[in-house]
Order: sequence, then structure tokens, then C-alpha cells
Amino acid sequence: MKKTLIAAASTAFLLAGCSTTDTEQAAPNENEKKVLHTMESYDLLSVDPADAITSNIFNQIYEGLYRFDENNELVPAAAESHSVSEDGKVYTFKLDPTAKWSDGKPVTAENFRYAYERVIETNSPFAYLLEPVKETKVIDDETLQIELKRPTPYFLSMTTFGTYMPVREDIVKAQGDKFGTDPETNVYNGPFTFKKYQAEQGYTLAKNADYADQKQVKIDEVDVKIIKDPMLAINLFETGELDVAPLNSENVINYKDKKEYNTFSDSRMFFIRMNQKTDALKDKQTRQAIDAAYNKEALTETLLGNGSLPADYIVPQELDPQYDKTRQITSSFDEAQAKKVLEPQNLELTMIIEDDDVSKKIGEYIQGTLKRQNLDVKLLPLPKKERLAREGRGDYDLSLASWAPDYQDATTYLNLFMTGNPFNMMDYSNKKYDRLLQQAEKELDQDKRLELLSQAESLLLDDQAISPVYQRKNAFLQNTEVTHLARHNVGTDISYKYVEIDRK
Repeated sequence: MKKTLIAAASTAFLLAGCSTTDTEQAAPNENEKKVLHTMESYDLLSVDPADAITSNIFNQIYEGLYRFDENNELVPAAAESHSVSEDGKVYTFKLDPTAKWSDGKPVTAENFRYAYERVIETNSPFAYLLEPVKETKVIDDETLQIELKRPTPYFLSMTTFGTYMPVREDIVKAQGDKFGTDPETNVYNGPFTFKKYQAEQGYTLAKNADYADQKQVKIDEVDVKIIKDPMLAINLFETGELDVAPLNSENVINYKDKKEYNTFSDSRMFFIRMNQKTDALKDKQTRQAIDAAYNKEALTETLLGNGSLPADYIVPQELDPQYDKTRQITSSFDEAQAKKVLEPQNLELTMIIEDDDVSKKIGEYIQGTLKRQNLDVKLLPLPKKERLAREGRGDYDLSLASWAPDYQDATTYLNLFMTGNPFNMMDYSNKKYDRLLQQAEKELDQDKRLELLSQAESLLLDDQAISPVYQRKNAFLQNTEVTHLARHNVGTDISYKYVEIDRK
């Protein structure tokens, strides 16, 4: 690898207290710990499964009934097996009798029942994910029965998400309001536990000695740094301090022929929320003009340059190939029409964005194109936690947001915009839209159900409740000494469980 560094960026990282010593950088021999060095662009918000907004961490420290393996196949996890009643409504899970928490206590069916009950009782914003569940029963310590309101073909994929992961009632009660806020004091039933956490700097995960499937976990630790500057991440990769680093558009061309270069198409959608509490955005034509004003194809090709797809849809392509067949996607770009609507209004709006490099560049691109239509957009970069809080309060005009699917079905996106959904943060409400989704919920004929969902998506886009921007494709560097780093397009983005490291 190259040994060049951007001095200013590296100095900033050293001042942040996250540098490693020469000894730590040296390639470990067979008698030393095997450590994966990676990064995230934002800090943890919580390790409470009832608040699963930082979704990447939950797959590492908890174990749901099922999980996606390194080939993205659904496999038993905390459950050893399951059966389904003939009417498709009752799932009976037999838990792995060897499953334990990180303090050695057994994982029980009651841990799951209590976790689901708590999601509802705490008014978690993710409580809607439990909507298909009618009742949860503990048959015995190792048998959990979940009765659904109706057959739900994608239910198993829902059990992989953080909201469906177990928690211990004794730990929750002992920690009270602090539960989930101090990762080092919690107990976990997943492949890893927390060894160290430093807010806004990073954390270290250690192999869970009590994990039931620990023979599958081939590494000892995962060192995760919080890095918002992609150039810094690339430099740390070049010097061997990171095993994985994302590539921005400026660097894709420099690395695409290198053996460390990788890409992965996922299902995360980026879109602009348009808050209809703002007077100007109550007008449908204005919202449509904002969506038509910027060239999404140019944004993805020239600004991102990583294969991401321009989006005039909100349900990602290939999430459900059968659903894809029900719709036709056409570009909304029409700069002349946008100018005709926006120019006379002399509007001034604020758009909140996250404070990472990619979000800033996308914000600046959209800001520049809207300026040509006489719409003055002020950008307000914020940490992820603060952006989410502003959205939740409705304290914004425009917001550059994103969403990854919690399970394998179009409703993981479409339900977000129903009246009353806690993630419908734009004051959007359309009775016909709600009715289409309610009809789809009850429809047992899959073809008819998908058609109803497609109609709902078309209505949402015609109302221009949001402006879809792009479907992400990741371009990244990965050390060739690291293999089996699983990436997923549903639920969590990544799994460290299967990683193998062979330092040369």
C-alpha cells in the first residue's frame, strides 16, 4: 500500500486521541489477537433494541431469532428451529438451549416476550414493526410462540431487526432510564460485547465468550473509529490503520482497478423530506417543482460516482423483484417547468443535512441547482442525533434523510408515510394512501397485494410528500487480508460475525 498521508487530516485525527502506536500497527503474529479495524461515519445513538436507529450495531451485539448469514440467506440464530401453522398465523420457535447472555445466564423465551412488550409500553418509534403481532406466548423457557393477526410472508426477516431482539428485564430495571446509554454496562447475547466506548471517537467490540455459535467467530476484537472525513479514512487505510474505508467520488477512479476495490449494491434510499408545516411546502406544485429542479442522474454520476442509482421511486429496486414488475419508473427532471413554478415565488428555505462529507456535497449540489430556479436554500449541517431530533420536532423545511429496509417487503418504506406513523415527519396525510396500504395489509392474493402497494407508491410520489434522490451503492476499500465481511441489503448493513483475518 502507499504510505502517503494528508498531513492536516492526520494531525486532526491524532489530536482526537484515536491514533494507534507503532506496536499496534504492526501485523500481529498467530499468537496475537486478530483485530478488525474499521469505521463508522456517526456515533452510536443507543444500544437499546427498543431504539434501534443505529441499526448496524445490533447485529453485532445481539442475536434475534433469525439472522442473515454471509450469503444473505435467513438462518436460525437464537432460535434453533421454527414451525408455522397451516393458516400461516402461528410461529413456534424452539430456542437454542446453549444460547447465553454475556454474563452466563441462559437466553429464554421470556427475554423475547418482555422485549416486545417493552417496545410497545415505552412508545418506541419502532413499535409499528410489531403491528403484525397479535400475541406472544412463552410455552416454556426454550419455546416462544408468536401469533400474527394475518399471514405475513416476510415475518421471519422482521425477526432479524433490532426491534425484535431480546432484552433482560432485570438489567432494564436495574439501569432504569440509563438502559442503552452506557454500552459497557449492558449484557449481550450476540457474537460480540463492548470492551470500550468513547463518545464521538469510537468503540471496541470483543468476542463474546458466552456466545452460543462462537466457533463461527474467528476474530478477537473489532476496533471501530468514528470518522466523518472520507479522505482521512482513505489515508488511514493506506497506512494500515484501517482494514475497510469508504470511497468518495474523487477517489473511485483512483482505486477502481486496485485489488482492494469493492462495491456493494444495497437498499438504502436517500430522499428529501418536505415539511408541509412550512407554508410554501403546503403547495403540491411547489413540492413537485423542487423535485423536478435537480438532475438526479448527474448527481449520482458526477458527484457520487460509485454506481448509486438516481431515484424517482422510494421502494428500492431488487428489494422484491416481484414488486418491481408492478411499476414503471420515469425521470421527474424538468428544470424549465421547475423554474416556471419556483422563480416567481422568491422562496427562502432551510435544509438540514448531516455533517459528513457526502451529505454536505449533496446538499451543496441541490442548493446550487435550486438557486438557479430562484429558490434560496440555506444548508444547516448537524450531527445525526440532532438532525433526527429536529425532524422529530418538525423543526425544519427540507431535510436530507435516508432509510434502509428493516425487512424484505415494500411496506418497510411505504408504511413510513401513513398518517400517524412516527417516522412520517412531514405532516403528510392522504386518506386514499392510507386506505390502499390498509387494503394491501388484508389482501391474501399476493399479485393483488403488490398492485395495491404499487398504487400507493405512485400516489405518494404524485403528492410529492418526499423527493427521492438516490439508491445507494457502496464503493469501498477492503484489506485483502480480511475476508468474509458480510454485507446486507436488509436490516443491518454489515456483520462482523463471519470475518476471517490472515495477516501476512
